[in-house]
Amino acid sequence: MKFEIPHSLGRAEAKRRIENGLPALERHIPGGGTVSSSWTAEDKLALQISAMGQSVRVAIEVEDALVRGEIEVPLMLSMMSGAIRDFVEKSSRIMLEKPGPSRA
Repeated sequence: MKFEIPHSLGRAEAKRRIENGLPALERHIPGGGTVSSSWTAEDKLALQISAMGQSVRVAIEVEDALVRGEIEVPLMLSMMSGAIRDFVEKSSRIMLEKPGPSRA
């Protein structure tokens, strides 16, 4: 499943906001869970969200005016794929909206 979120932050600021929002993401997983993340390239983020014994993989690419994402949902969670997509997209939008702490 793919998603796109337009923004007017510029690539560096969008990346910073996403990075700052990642620690809070884990607290918002329904039923609890874990999130692991790594930047696989300068503007590409790989996330693994694990809950209920299942893992969802999310690939995010940050561009100057757009954040693109692709979500891989395991077969066991396919009935919940719409809700998972909504959660990931909403969480991404919230991270982009909130400036978060500055890294001085």
